Amino acid sequence: MASVDPDEFKAALGSWPAGVTIVTTRDGDKVYGLTVSSFSSLSFEPLMVLVCINNTNSFIEMAERSGVFAISILSQGQDAISDAFASSGREPADSYAEFGATTMKTGCPVFEGATAQIDCELDRMVPAGDHTIAVGRVVDVWASAEHEPLIYYRRAYRAAV
Repeated sequence: MASVDPDEFKAALGSWPAGVTIVTTRDGDKVYGLTVSSFSSLSFEPLMVLVCINNTNSFIEMAERSGVFAISILSQGQDAISDAFASSGREPADSYAEFGATTMKTGCPVFEGATAQIDCELDRMVPAGDHTIAVGRVVDVWASAEHEPLIYYRRAYRAAV
């Protein structure tokens, strides 16, 4: 079978409009978050979601230790928050108050103004190639009917039509 050019594969994936999320975790008095587009619902009985995280990201170890994570589905106008959490090499922080973060049941940061917030207990981590799939059992959820989602399509933020 012929090999696939990784750049062509990335271009193909960029043709799929995706919502923009920030997934966060906490470990002791430190918090950590990153921008993730590989997020999906997984099950309705029980309520479960998944996010895919690069194996080199410190989120994996922190979430495994704490057993919790949260997802904020960003809304239009939250591009700057997404950009801040998309950069690699960031260290865990004391808080994300400067980004308007609050917490839900697990104590993981979620972002005010988001379209939705999903709070999870870690069910399992599944290694898959150069990423790890974090599966979470939903313990709390909040959604806004007033906010429109932030969309990422072909390397640019877009508005839902």
